[in-house]
Amino acid sequence: MSKLYSVELPVSVETQAPTEAQIIEGLTQVLVKVSGKRSLSTHPVIRQQLLTPATFLQQFSFASQGSGAEKATTLLLDYNSAAVDHLITQTGVKPLGIQRPTLLVWLVSDLAGYQDFSTVDSDEMKVLTAAAKGRGLPVQLPLLDLADQTAIQVSDVWGLFEDAVQTSSQRYRPDAVLAARLQRSTSGIAQLEGILLKDNQIERVSYSGSVDEVLTQVVDTVADQLFHPVVSHDLSYFQSGIAINVSNIHSLRDYIQLTEFLTSLPIVSTIKPERVANGDVTLRLELDGSEQQLQQAIGVEPRLQARDQQLNSNGIKTLNYYWQG
Repeated sequence: MSKLYSVELPVSVETQAPTEAQIIEGLTQVLVKVSGKRSLSTHPVIRQQLLTPATFLQQFSFASQGSGAEKATTLLLDYNSAAVDHLITQTGVKPLGIQRPTLLVWLVSDLAGYQDFSTVDSDEMKVLTAAAKGRGLPVQLPLLDLADQTAIQVSDVWGLFEDAVQTSSQRYRPDAVLAARLQRSTSGIAQLEGILLKDNQIERVSYSGSVDEVLTQVVDTVADQLFHPVVSHDLSYFQSGIAINVSNIHSLRDYIQLTEFLTSLPIVSTIKPERVANGDVTLRLELDGSEQQLQQAIGVEPRLQARDQQLNSNGIKTLNYYWQG
């Protein structure tokens, strides 16, 4: 995958600089592509950093095509890859990188009035590939050449015949295969039925709605399954370790300096963010030592001023500090 840290947004006119809303929208899309998790933007660390999104923007430009009423303007946003990767890792998720599982798609539709393979130029395939691009999911489309025509028929995909799909897909060597039929009822509702072949397992999928909705839903389902083994998020740290609350954290620079200092302490084995809100950051630390040793190690850092300790409703202690970076 390329351009994982870049997005293109349609705009009505060129301006001197992108708006904060546009930068947030672009950064949210980049986080999904790089992390492989659509829900990442709900994480408290991400929500906090979306308040100052410009710190992640590396450069921007505008591009226009056509003229007059046909003129289309696009805003190109490029984000700092190191900053984005660091932000994602603070949520406990490992960025996927550029080498990703590849999905081969056999799609047959009757949107043109008859059953036929959807080609790269068809409207429905453009929607599917755009959705895959938004998830950072590499998609292969069959050549539909003589070899494919010999190996598989439209009726094979329409009937979701597994053997024909598996045999015809072997030449492409994909990591997973999606075979689906897309049909539209007289009321205009689209119905997508398909099979997902991966690791010698078969899963059936079914969606109804608009054409755009069902194609986006199936891409999300496949992406979640292919990416899950890599980005699975262990939430057990919310139940263990020492909780440290640090106030007066108002920028990504403060957050990075704080976490880099704590990571540098030999006694700290793991740091996970638990809560970020209104300048307060709560981190959960797993230790290779005692709580007293941790307090002694933090005590030599002049940027962290100790505050009174607190107990939550469960009687668990939280160490409180004030950041003076």
